Amino acid sequence: MTAQTMTSEKTSKEGLPDIQSSVDDRNIAISKVGVTSIRWPIRFVSSSQGGTAEQSTTASFDMFVSLPANRKGTHMSRFLQLLSGWDACFSLESLKKFCQTICDKLDSDDAHVTLRFPYFVDRRAPVTGEAGKIQLEVTIDVKSGSQNDLVMTVTGPATSLCPCSKEISARGAHNQRCKLAVSFRCKPQTEISIEELYEMMEQSASTQIFPILKRSDEKWVTEAAYDNPKFVEDIVRDLALALSGDDRIAWYRCSSENYESIHQHNAYGEIESDMSSA
Repeated sequence: MTAQTMTSEKTSKEGLPDIQSSVDDRNIAISKVGVTSIRWPIRFVSSSQGGTAEQSTTASFDMFVSLPANRKGTHMSRFLQLLSGWDACFSLESLKKFCQTICDKLDSDDAHVTLRFPYFVDRRAPVTGEAGKIQLEVTIDVKSGSQNDLVMTVTGPATSLCPCSKEISARGAHNQRCKLAVSFRCKPQTEISIEELYEMMEQSASTQIFPILKRSDEKWVTEAAYDNPKFVEDIVRDLALALSGDDRIAWYRCSSENYESIHQHNAYGEIESDMSSA
């Protein structure tokens, strides 16, 4: 390809019409427009007062901007360009910067980023010390522009044992795995690591879940749950107390869904902190 041909092609591309930037006469603003379900490898840094932990994972991104009433469309490719060009680790702080960059580069009043990814925490069996990993699910919602906000949600497993079953039964008590979830906002200049939060969550249940259990470990877990029976109501109340007692948390919503072993239904409980205190 000659230099003259390259110059001709460049001039031709620069001369293509930009339809997205044209005027729309319907006069209807769009709250969120963008791209969803972008799978992307990331490095995520979870920080706390005790230090940091970095982990490589794969996230699913949703990225949006608001669109004024007089503009026909947004430039979808720019979302991917910005994500591709972001070579730093993601953290709660860098996600705020990333969201603001989207707002600036797409010339919008508001930007909104949601990412979801698996995050693994180390767990050793209580007696034998057998090492394994538990998968948590993390969702982070970030807003920049006219409203700045960040909410992180962590979902993970634990064990519950029914107090009523223990009380009325001559032998044993039914137990089940429960799915715990916490959404929260931190106060300015503070962070809670995923590891810290999950430890708080599982301590609110009857006992922990472990990836590898030998017989002596299974005995320990069974007896630990039996000695600490909890209804779903107990779990969310204890979790709410723990979250309320952490002065880094500005707002939270916590829940437990217990996958009942002797019923067809699940049991569910949820508590949200007073929004006026956020």
